Amino acid sequence: MTSLAAALICASALSVACAALSVFVVSRRWAFIGEGIAHSGFGGAGTAWMLALIFPALDGPEMQWLPYCGVIVFALLSALAIGAVTRHGMAESDTAIGIFMVASVAWGFIAREAYMFYRKAQPHGWQSFFFGEFRDVDMTFAITSTLLCLAVIATVWLMGKEIFAYCFDPETAEASGVRAGFVHYLMILLVTATIVIGSRIVGSILVTALLVLPGATSLAISRRLSVAVGGSVALALVAAIAGVLISRQVQFLTTGPAIVLILFAVFVVVFVGKRVRRS
Repeated sequence: MTSLAAALICASALSVACAALSVFVVSRRWAFIGEGIAHSGFGGAGTAWMLALIFPALDGPEMQWLPYCGVIVFALLSALAIGAVTRHGMAESDTAIGIFMVASVAWGFIAREAYMFYRKAQPHGWQSFFFGEFRDVDMTFAITSTLLCLAVIATVWLMGKEIFAYCFDPETAEASGVRAGFVHYLMILLVTATIVIGSRIVGSILVTALLVLPGATSLAISRRLSVAVGGSVALALVAAIAGVLISRQVQFLTTGPAIVLILFAVFVVVFVGKRVRRS
């Protein structure tokens, strides 16, 4: 598989997965949760770097999978902690997110500084946790992204109405028989899985945009569930393919920012168009 084909598959699968969840994330006002989970993973990378200091055999480019495993564990634990705190009303969502995010990021930077102090070098590939490494994606990651996409689409297809009802009004949805607790943690896990895969490709800084812009744009056009989700997925897919192709032609332009800017441009056009129609 060529690098272009792998990039197209990864970008398309990730964008579709994010877009399918985007309508629900925007409806539930979970944009900041995505940001918090994305950055919390940096603490996991920091833990891996500290382990590399203690056990030198775990250091080096050939062990670059270890920080990524740390990112997965920290992102998952942070997501479950945020979900539990918000679900049981112990703190508002923005408070819980802020607490876990800043603690994880602070630990990650302390670990990075310790690594640099003792090794006299920066941890291998640490920038990729913020900015991604899209040009290095391979067939394995393309398959992983595709499987994630299929899992998200299947979940939305089977439970879309329950998720939509929960996102708009959790209390009313629970009173009407929706399994609110199950839906709550299911959404948390799906968002986390999407962010973990996405941050490897486009970085933790930009992956949240893929979870917000498609849904926000589509919901500005229609509040009907099928139309909103379908429009969100279609928009994200077109933006992903266009972003990959444009970035291959314009050497200084990286894929992640290209996709995000296309999505933002469409959002602006839709927003301005609605304002003009109302006036």
